[in-house]
Amino acid sequence: MSYVRPVSAEDHLNYLFKHMEVGTERKLENFNGRRKISVYRGKDYMNKITQRLDTDPNMTLIRQMRNIGTKDEPKLATQVINLTVPKADVLVFFDEIGNSLKGITLNLFRRDFEPVKKNYANLAELRADKWFMDVLSKLLKRKLI
Repeated sequence: MSYVRPVSAEDHLNYLFKHMEVGTERKLENFNGRRKISVYRGKDYMNKITQRLDTDPNMTLIRQMRNIGTKDEPKLATQVINLTVPKADVLVFFDEIGNSLKGITLNLFRRDFEPVKKNYANLAELRADKWFMDVLSKLLKRKLI
C-alpha cells in the first residue's frame, strides 16, 4: 500500500521556478471566487500574486522571491512583500533575503501624503508599531488590533 505525501507550498514554488519559462504566469487558485493566486516567473525571481476579490477595498499582495539556490536545485527566498490597495502601497524589504529576523525596511506610499521609510529589527516589531497598525487599519477599512 502506498501513501501520497503532501507537498509543501515552498517545494511547489521551487518546482514551478525550475520548470516554468521566463516571462510566463501560471494560475494556482481561483476555486471560491474570493481570491486569485498566481505566480509569475522572471529571470532570477518569482512573484507570488494573491488578489482578494471579496474585500472593500480590493487588495493585492505580491511576495517577490529570489533564487538563492542553483538552476537545477532552486531555493526561493522572500526578498520583498508588497501590499497594494487603491490609495497606497506598502513595501517591506528584507535586509537579508529570506530572513526577516535580520532587519526589514518599510516603505509606505500613500496618496496625498509624504512617503515614509522606516527600519525595523523584524516583522514582529513592525506589527507592534501602533502608528503603522493604525495607518494599515485605515487603508484596509477594518480594525486590526
